[in-house]
Amino acid sequence: MALFVVPGTVLSAVDARAESVVQTQVVLVDLDNGDIGAKRDHLVQHLGAPTLEVASGGITEDGQPKRHLYWRLSEPAEGEDIARVCRARYMIASKVGGDPSFRSAHQPIRVAGSVHAKNGVQRLVEIVAGNERDYDLGELIEAIVAMPPLEGAAVDELDFNGATEARGAVTELFARKIREGGVDGETRFDALSRVIGYWIRRCREGHVTPVQAWEEMVAYNAARIDPPWPEDRLRLEAERLWKRDAERYGDVAGDMGDGDDGGGGSAGGGDAGDGPIPVQFTEDALADSFATRHADLWRYVAPWGQWLTWTGALWRREDTLQAFDLARRICREAARRSASAKIRTKLSSAATVSAVERLARSDRRHATTTEIWDRDPWLLNTQNGIVDLRSGVGSAHDPLRYMTKIAGASVEGDCPVWLQFLDTVTGGDADLQAYLQRMAGYCLTGVTTEHALFFLYGTGANGKSVFANTLTAIMGDYATVAPMDMFMATTGDRHPTDMAGLRGARIVTSIETEQGSRWAESKLKALTGGDKITARFMRQDFFEFMPQFKLLVVGNHKPSIRNVDEAMKRRLHMVPFTVTIPAAKRDKRLPDRLLAERDGILAWALQGCLEWQKTGLRPPPAVMAATDDYFEAEDALGRWIEERCQTGNKTFWAGSTELFNSWKSWAEANGEYAGSMKRFSESLGTRGFEKNSNGKARGFRGIRIQDSNDDLFAQE
Repeated sequence: MALFVVPGTVLSAVDARAESVVQTQVVLVDLDNGDIGAKRDHLVQHLGAPTLEVASGGITEDGQPKRHLYWRLSEPAEGEDIARVCRARYMIASKVGGDPSFRSAHQPIRVAGSVHAKNGVQRLVEIVAGNERDYDLGELIEAIVAMPPLEGAAVDELDFNGATEARGAVTELFARKIREGGVDGETRFDALSRVIGYWIRRCREGHVTPVQAWEEMVAYNAARIDPPWPEDRLRLEAERLWKRDAERYGDVAGDMGDGDDGGGGSAGGGDAGDGPIPVQFTEDALADSFATRHADLWRYVAPWGQWLTWTGALWRREDTLQAFDLARRICREAARRSASAKIRTKLSSAATVSAVERLARSDRRHATTTEIWDRDPWLLNTQNGIVDLRSGVGSAHDPLRYMTKIAGASVEGDCPVWLQFLDTVTGGDADLQAYLQRMAGYCLTGVTTEHALFFLYGTGANGKSVFANTLTAIMGDYATVAPMDMFMATTGDRHPTDMAGLRGARIVTSIETEQGSRWAESKLKALTGGDKITARFMRQDFFEFMPQFKLLVVGNHKPSIRNVDEAMKRRLHMVPFTVTIPAAKRDKRLPDRLLAERDGILAWALQGCLEWQKTGLRPPPAVMAATDDYFEAEDALGRWIEERCQTGNKTFWAGSTELFNSWKSWAEANGEYAGSMKRFSESLGTRGFEKNSNGKARGFRGIRIQDSNDDLFAQE
């Protein structure tokens, strides 16, 4: 829906007249016609990069997105400064041909995150760029006045209300002498009122105490007003403005004191000695300033020991200590505000900066749990927005989705080279091609309901690695490559950090199985079973996550399997790549040609996802036959039963020891792993043979060992 706000603070939620706006901190312009790019470039050249750029959702007649540009002020504008902000807005609009409506303080503007729905077309109002820069109002006005009009702009005769002499920011008064009679362009009353208002604001924001604020007012009056006001008159004016401020914003704790107790020392005074550090310079206050400034763009996850920052498309892990640098800037700015050498030294120390950054981590505006990240398995973040895989509908990037991944492509276009590649490597098998499309579409999601492991096998030069590598490329951050021994039986357990690297991945590829390798069956069942995984990053706490990944293993050699059970049969999909490409027809540039179609391939995979939701994976005959052949070849116990046993009659019975000794002898003769009696008995039980005791020994009903006579009868 559409949502508008007044870009400022108003006295009442139900009253947004111009006179009700008591504070604003942005100079802005609405670029809604003509060459938007040229207007923006002109403003950046002469005023500096705007702090925030918002695509308003509107489109000009020649198809350019309309823009709202904001320059954030270093101090909130109040009182007379609000009128100066409005004049600045109007002058900018006049000089580049923007919307002049923002000459009014109460002119509302669309909020980023809402919807622009004019002309029956809905578009998201979204942030397209931003930075941390603040602008001094006086300096910005000077730049606006000096900026030449853009060629072709219909500029009114403007002088900024006598303007090139426009008053600067209130802090400029601290360096000027203000004499009686207004001979310096400012009356003593105006100057003192502005300075008193400045220190009241600083007090309300927690930078100084009321006593310190009063001392600064007295010091300014004595040093810069000629002749100074009597102190009782200064106090009356200060109390009047304090009262007005309290009526608007509420009382500030404490009072100005009686002026003769030396109370508390000034934030801008001399050395603090051994007294307590002013509250505005404490680590807690500085951490609060950090959070106030950076709450929108920074999050901290304690179990990961990690800051994340919003890039405009996703939340990216920050590994360059930028958060520490931002805390350093906060401390540096605070140091500049203090005249105390001791306080400046403390604020500039690495210990203070580190403490501020650590305190900010726990601020509720930054701190998050692991569960909120990448939590919707049906959303895919792509280069041109977020796709809802349930419907295929796209939307703009959104920080509130808390997505830390982004695909390496957009969803658009065709992929003729890719389709020809698939036709070649499948030998023209249309059913296998459709299955590969559904499989790729399933991999786009974070859903693991199929509990599948895909093994792409073939003897070489058959396109299986190209297929896997291309999927990995278009999946971007959603794909990761794992070492093959993560899925193969080894002598020791892998470090839990290996598992941590799989959090948020949707496809995990592993390429080149070694001859003689064997599946780590229990681990594969755990990874594909859909249960929570416990992991941790190096030197961090353990955390749990729900797996979203699908396993895609590629190899020339089929790993062996010891326990052919229904759980493994349900999981394993043997995908044959058995067409060998002749050397004369191999294209070394094929991977690059396929990546040039990455957007079209992602669109192809999205169609596969929609089809998979309708029909499931539906392995084609080629995959089912290859899977059956594999399990038949790997079923050593089944071959032993076929060669050494009789079944099919419930009256058959054999003792467990007799059966195991026969199996062990056969396994050793055939190079198979015999295992333990316990594992052997469990395997017979899963095949439907009933455990039974004949009163003397334990055994199994429905099976018995063949004797030599059985073999003779079989030969006849």
